[in-house]
Amino acid sequence: MPYARINMAEFASRAEAERTIAILRNDIKSVFPEIRAFACVETSETSALTISIYDSKEAGDRAVAQRDKHHEDKELSDIFSHEGIVECMYIDNEKLALWAETKT
Repeated sequence: MPYARINMAEFASRAEAERTIAILRNDIKSVFPEIRAFACVETSETSALTISIYDSKEAGDRAVAQRDKHHEDKELSDIFSHEGIVECMYIDNEKLALWAETKT
């Protein structure tokens, strides 16, 4: 059953937030090999809310260690998470493809 983790991260600076998000934007599968869907929302110059979806709770649990490793060399002021079973989800593939074109 799909499982989601919602993280709220606060970075020490705008530059650190941009550096960390760029890694995920460019190759998220190298950081989280089991991830199925991901969205990152900039909530301020130094904070982001992320939504990560995995095939199962077990895959999501493995991702916690991967997340912690990813943040080892980052200037992260705070992070907190909420998680649970995904009850419904919709992605408009056509709009997703158009968005992806604007980010390359």
